Amino acid sequence: MLSELRSDAEPVLATLDQWPVDQLEALGHALVAAPRHWAFSRALDRVLRLLTDNPAAAARVAVGLPAPEVRGVAALLAQSQPADVLQLLLSHLAEDETATELGACLLHEMILRRKSVARVADEWAARLAGHPLADLPLHRLPGETRLGESWPSKAELITVAGTVAAAERQTTPPDITSAVGTWLTESNGKADAALFTFTEPLTPDEVGLRTIEALGLDSVAGGGLALRRAGLDNVVATLFQAAANGGAYGRGLGGAYGRAAAWRSVAALAGGWHVGRTWWTFDAANDWFRRIAWDLGVVCLRPDGHVMAVLAATDSD
Repeated sequence: MLSELRSDAEPVLATLDQWPVDQLEALGHALVAAPRHWAFSRALDRVLRLLTDNPAAAARVAVGLPAPEVRGVAALLAQSQPADVLQLLLSHLAEDETATELGACLLHEMILRRKSVARVADEWAARLAGHPLADLPLHRLPGETRLGESWPSKAELITVAGTVAAAERQTTPPDITSAVGTWLTESNGKADAALFTFTEPLTPDEVGLRTIEALGLDSVAGGGLALRRAGLDNVVATLFQAAANGGAYGRGLGGAYGRAAAWRSVAALAGGWHVGRTWWTFDAANDWFRRIAWDLGVVCLRPDGHVMAVLAATDSD
């Protein structure tokens, strides 16, 4: 069958939806073990999509895949199956590393789709000790009400000049750019991240166009700044979209790791806990933002008014 796929994939792909589960699973295992080839990749993607109607079979095939493909299988399963079926699958997954990776991603893909993981949460919280997703709660967080929206809607533009405050640039926490990491490493993206302290505290109502422009950021040089107040839910959704889907090139992190990356950026911008922070989003009609499809800007004023953190990113194909 692999030789047939290599020589002429289309006839085989056209018949896969008529194959029984056991044959699909056998083909899936063969494709996982086969050398990389574009026809094999297409066939494996099709097999995994068909096997989502039989989650246990899909999981057995998935455990032979590299981590990025495992994340994709978790998303397919979470999308196609009800919570009770998925929780049963989670309670019976093997204890090996790849099965744990599948389970970790599946849990968060379910949470993103508002599917309960309550029956298996305690068991998996213990199992995930030391895993990269271990610190991410197995329930929805405040600020996650708009996850999954395609570039969340924007508030009205701020037109006031605002206060120009004396500011000193500080060392930027590296996690600020977590949500746009793949834009920078797998695509043509660039980021402008900064942390400032003010001599005199600012109130949220004092922040305006000139406040941001006076910080000297590359991303707002040249004018054209568009600044908007934003809620935490809008900020989280924007950062999640960037992390999960990636930029112009590259695959992005997927739902589970995208959720984690978004919250790392939020925590770095907010200086830890996000409660009591004030948020804005922005972009600019200038030479820095490429203004194709992948642009974001986030500003956070911390509660005492003395610290402001900024993240801007842009990408192009």
